Amino acid sequence: MKLLGKILDYFEESLIILMMAYMAIMNFLNVVFRYCFASSFSFTEELTVTVFVWVTMLGIAAGFKRYAHLGMSFVVDLFHGKAKAMFALFGVICSLVFMVFVFYFGIEMVQGQINMGSTTPVLRMPQAVQGLSMPVGAIFIIIRILQAGFLQVKGLWNEDEQGGTQA
Repeated sequence: MKLLGKILDYFEESLIILMMAYMAIMNFLNVVFRYCFASSFSFTEELTVTVFVWVTMLGIAAGFKRYAHLGMSFVVDLFHGKAKAMFALFGVICSLVFMVFVFYFGIEMVQGQINMGSTTPVLRMPQAVQGLSMPVGAIFIIIRILQAGFLQVKGLWNEDEQGGTQA
């Protein structure tokens, strides 16, 4: 199971790095061409928006993995002991429910895009390529919510039993 987690980490982080590098390079080249040659690559804007949507969804998953999400920490931090763990669990459940909705409606959106045959204006790329970021990203996020949520709730639950020494 640890190997699968490491593979997922590597895949997720590699995709984010590659996509961010693509966006930075293409936007830089676009600006240079616009100012030096008075023309730009029209397709880069479309691809950059598509890549940005994917990076956003994968970045949310990476944020959950690193506990860098806001969650309900304001509410959770008001409590101590088992109540703190229970409110953290409530936050995890709320996040999971929301991402299940994103997954479900993301699939519906992609099906609609495919059924309508919608494409992007310049490249005529299927709009579903952007849309797929929602259900696929939701799967990554759900996995990360489960991982981080389990560790967070377990840590808070055990914190009370160990006299509040764990973070």
